[in-house]
Amino acid sequence: MSSRVPVLSALAGYRVAVAGLPMQAHPAREATGAIVVVDGATSWWDAAASAVRDGASAVLVAEPVEVPLDAVGDLAATAGVPIVVHRSRLRADLVERALEQRSGVSPRIVVAECRASADGLEAMVRDAVGWMRVLADARLVVASASAAAGGAAALVRSHDGGVVGSVLATVTRPEGALLRVQALGETTTEVEIDEPVGRSELSTSTEHGRRVAPSCFEAADRMALRRALRAVGATGSSPDLMDLLHDGEAASRLLRAT
Repeated sequence: MSSRVPVLSALAGYRVAVAGLPMQAHPAREATGAIVVVDGATSWWDAAASAVRDGASAVLVAEPVEVPLDAVGDLAATAGVPIVVHRSRLRADLVERALEQRSGVSPRIVVAECRASADGLEAMVRDAVGWMRVLADARLVVASASAAAGGAAALVRSHDGGVVGSVLATVTRPEGALLRVQALGETTTEVEIDEPVGRSELSTSTEHGRRVAPSCFEAADRMALRRALRAVGATGSSPDLMDLLHDGEAASRLLRAT
């Protein structure tokens, strides 16, 4: 990129990220021509649409908590600029590392287990589905599901009828939150994210043994901002919003099954 890109953010972590990338970014005072960071804890879809109307060059959604399907679908259809979505449990650099270590070997089955508080379970399930999607390299549909007050379970399959897997979601105390995903087969990938203790582990097992990936040391905000900067200079649109919509639809169906 030949010049620095303006970044508009009210979030402290992203202001630090801008300062940490002085050759690529600088703080902005207005949305026009800037990457606009919106807080996913609020009505981010409205904030993103507003940023687009104000002339943003891209929008970075930080940790979306809610995903209203109709509103997000409308945003995806009309945005016209890259919408990059940062989900800390589905860090892009960790996903890239997981796929690299699989060396193109498809899993036979993908299973996910997630535990979270009642108000955090849907977001956790979305990220579990996201991991299943990237590891299976397929769009997924919920084949059958059952939900109750304490959680839900579902069988999922790919659109082409290939990879079949399962999701088990359980309500627990906030300190018991956990996400675990396994892609099983000749090459096995295991992802375990324990947010209360700040631990993320990615391991890959093959006939040659088990390899644990090194930790991601780059701050998540900085990594997400670098992705947004690349999106501004790239051709084509970012798939993040459609991926979020896919994962949100599956999570909604799973948790609202009867």
